[in-house]
Amino acid sequence: MSDFLRRFAQTFAGLDNHNLHLLDSLYSQDITFADPLHEVQGLPALHAYFAELYSNVSQLSFDFHGFDQVAE
Repeated sequence: MSDFLRRFAQTFAGLDNHNLHLLDSLYSQDITFADPLHEVQGLPALHAYFAELYSNVSQLSFDFHGFDQVAE
């Protein structure tokens, strides 16, 4: 696994409603982010989406068990 993917997973797993500025180090300004319920365009929209998601979260954890690296 690449160092980039390891850092990405570690940073993403550590996100909470107090450090969403870290999204800036994970995604570019022109991000298109899609999950099963929503699709957002652009980093400002992603910040707003995550702020809403994390607004009532008191505890959350992610465990990454595998990493798929794709070529650009």
